[in-house]
Amino acid sequence: MNKSMTLSEGFDLYRSKVSILKKGFKQECYRIGQIQKSEMVKKKMCEIGSPDIASYRDARLQEVNTRTGNTISPATVRLEMSLLSSLFDVGRIEWGVTEANPVANVRKPKSPPGRERRLTSREERLIFRYCHAHVTQELFSIVILAIETAMRQGEILNLEWEHINLRNRIAHLPETKNGTKRDIPLSIKARDALVRLGVEKKGRVFKYTSNGLKSAWRIMTKRLEIKDLHFHDLRHEACSRLFELGTLDMMEVAAISG
Repeated sequence: MNKSMTLSEGFDLYRSKVSILKKGFKQECYRIGQIQKSEMVKKKMCEIGSPDIASYRDARLQEVNTRTGNTISPATVRLEMSLLSSLFDVGRIEWGVTEANPVANVRKPKSPPGRERRLTSREERLIFRYCHAHVTQELFSIVILAIETAMRQGEILNLEWEHINLRNRIAHLPETKNGTKRDIPLSIKARDALVRLGVEKKGRVFKYTSNGLKSAWRIMTKRLEIKDLHFHDLRHEACSRLFELGTLDMMEVAAISG
């Protein structure tokens, strides 16, 4: 390939050759789309230097997320810079369209401190009451499973009936974010949350999409006036409660939560 490839063209090729092989293909496509909105992508890859990357970083950190009203998080910018770095490495080593990786020497934004948001008793009562009365009964079961099992959102939404053994109270995850299989013990509350949906022989347990659940969660927390609570915080809450039981050690909790 010649060295006239622009950064935008590079991302188009990267998406079709590299991203498509990844589990997080949809998320990476979204990230590529965000980067391709910048002016920098019009430049040839071989002409982009570290100052261009640094300018992109600084500009992104000043941008406001139109959905949340908050500035773009350092974690988001770090992920975008990692993606840029990966593209330049592939472009340099495999495609021969550039001789350097301009991202390599540019400082990434500092990682924010880990979240320690716990669910209060009042918030839990409000959420359960809201979800139980929700027009879509799946929402209540999803929240129960998140708190009782420490499963990730994607793992819950991808559950299939043929992988659930209600008698032994086990949910099998054939494919997880870490690329390994995992068996999840179901508490009585978690089992009952599945049974109330009407047990099927096969197929997906939940009809919710990831975006649909995010929207439902956002609407709920706004109506209940619950501040700064992400769905992912339920996973942290579940892990904390598993520790607090006092019957499991760290390795057992790690095995359950993945």
